Amino acid sequence: MEENRTLRNLKILSIVTILFIVYNTLIPFKPYLEPWKIIRNLHRVELIPFIARGKLNPLTDLVGNVILFMPFGFFIALYFIHLNRKVRLGRVVLLGFLLSLCIEVLQIGFRYRTPSVTDLITNTLGTFIGVVLARIYFKELEERLKKILHHILENEPITLILILIILIQFFASMLPFNVTITVSDLKKAIAYTNIEPFGFKPLGLMLGAHVKHLERFSFSVIDFVGNMLFYAVFGYLVLYSYYQYWRGTRYGRLLILGLLIVYFPVLEVTQFFIKSRFSDVNDIISGYLGAWSGALLFLLLKKEHWFANDKTLRFHHFVAPFLIYLIYVFYKGFSPFNFSLQPDVLALNLKVRYLAPFYAYYKVTSLWNIYDLLESFFWLMPLGFAIAYHARSRGAERQMFLRAIFAGLAISAIIEISQLFLPTRTGDITDVIFMTIGSYMGAYLFRYYWETYVARTQPSDFVKSLKT
Repeated sequence: MEENRTLRNLKILSIVTILFIVYNTLIPFKPYLEPWKIIRNLHRVELIPFIARGKLNPLTDLVGNVILFMPFGFFIALYFIHLNRKVRLGRVVLLGFLLSLCIEVLQIGFRYRTPSVTDLITNTLGTFIGVVLARIYFKELEERLKKILHHILENEPITLILILIILIQFFASMLPFNVTITVSDLKKAIAYTNIEPFGFKPLGLMLGAHVKHLERFSFSVIDFVGNMLFYAVFGYLVLYSYYQYWRGTRYGRLLILGLLIVYFPVLEVTQFFIKSRFSDVNDIISGYLGAWSGALLFLLLKKEHWFANDKTLRFHHFVAPFLIYLIYVFYKGFSPFNFSLQPDVLALNLKVRYLAPFYAYYKVTSLWNIYDLLESFFWLMPLGFAIAYHARSRGAERQMFLRAIFAGLAISAIIEISQLFLPTRTGDITDVIFMTIGSYMGAYLFRYYWETYVARTQPSDFVKSLKT
């Protein structure tokens, strides 16, 4: 049963990885429709390895293309390993080569894309590295990581939520994944670093350097408050985890120090290595204020008997952060709060084509669309989890999924309809679909957690107590 679930997950991850690669290598999806233009594009094929337009390929491009195919080699190899088949390195690498070759051929027919032998080499190398890592992972790490994951789910589920939040935050900070390690780009990133609290003044300007396009940047109170709300939930969960799981351990205080103090500057430092991003001291300040406010709220609400018995999730421990989370959802959905009843605003947003799923993603294609979809998917997942918990505790297990779907549909519809009256936002049926699916997945995750860990490990009197 466990092996079947692993195979299914690896198959899904492999498919998602392939789709991501295709998406990333064909955007902005502007194909040539005239045959003569496709033939003309044949002359742009770069046949000399590691040379582009007469110059050496930038190191960042080479590294990026290697990294792009590493997950493909990793998940494909791991899938075959779990099928108990002997994985021949050459066959999986050949699959990576063929996928890259298909993409390079397709790029001949796409505007703004340049087929390259260099990409073919680096993509194949990335697949090779992914296969090697898969073998190492299977032999040395997989069982250990599974034990750690099962231990966390069984004993420290809130810790897992914190890990997911941190991973999502770092994922967002790395967008749009155009990593740079060149000195010129690092200098530019440092020059644009904002060092003025509650305002905007880049470091380069303070040092007398010429900084372009300053009119595009400003301090946003709305974003600042939004960050505070998000990190208030984070701070509450960190301190709850400390009292419930980490207190009395050797690493407990180190985790508090790392998550409530060190984490926010480190997150901003990552922006130095991403083109089109810059670090902002206000993000650090809003992180501190939000996290410490959430931690203080926990200290005001906590009761010692919360931590006296078992470590199972109890809903009343999380009423306060759940309410803050709901406020955050509506706050982000309604921002920037510049509602307008002008007919032209409504006419601009109220168009039939916006009822077509993914229309906005066909219109404007970029890697930010992937993050936007993932954000919509995870947006209401905690809501579905909480609804399922409440339904289980009230003996309405059969209705948990229906309630989660209805709640997700209602909240997402309210948010998207309200955006019809915002000049800078557009209501989108795609977000409604993904938010509703996310709410359903939250209920599914609760059922998995309950059946796998709570019902099997907790005494029957505790399980019965939830229904009384």
